[in-house]
Amino acid sequence: MTPVHLSLARTACAALLVTLLSLLSGCGGEDWHAETVPVTGSVTINGQIPAGAMIKLHPTGEKLDKRGSRPAAIVGEDGTFALQTYEHGDGAPAGEYIFTIIWPQEPKLGGLSPDRLNYRYASPKTSQEFIVHIDADTTTLGPIEITGAEIAEEDATSKKRPAARSPFPGGGPFPGK
Repeated sequence: MTPVHLSLARTACAALLVTLLSLLSGCGGEDWHAETVPVTGSVTINGQIPAGAMIKLHPTGEKLDKRGSRPAAIVGEDGTFALQTYEHGDGAPAGEYIFTIIWPQEPKLGGLSPDRLNYRYASPKTSQEFIVHIDADTTTLGPIEITGAEIAEEDATSKKRPAARSPFPGGGPFPGK
């Protein structure tokens, strides 16, 4: 064999070996998912149901998986929520978590809307008093009752403004239309 053929044969063997090893090691499957437990719960803030609020659980220890996933949920009109980590309603892996919540003034806008709680409970650093534990037998969290929270009722920027006047004479660039 010539040196060129020998080099090509070695490269082909190395590529085949890498492919086989990656297939045997489970790359590409869902083996990076942590096992989850279906968990539901309920929450109130100063006795009010925070419909549309966004909940996120932050692990207090190691990451849940290679992606650093965090269980999350949206609070329903009745104050209940169902956690999900990888897909709708799958729950959360067992562990200890810091419970965070953002309550948008306009729930349809989600995180683009100002938080009615002024981001007081939005970060694990500012929400340390809300620790939740999930184990294999946990199916329900709560009721989680947040009391003494300052709730912003409405942001001045979200109030309806009068329609702007057109800079064109007659109300538009095409009079009569």
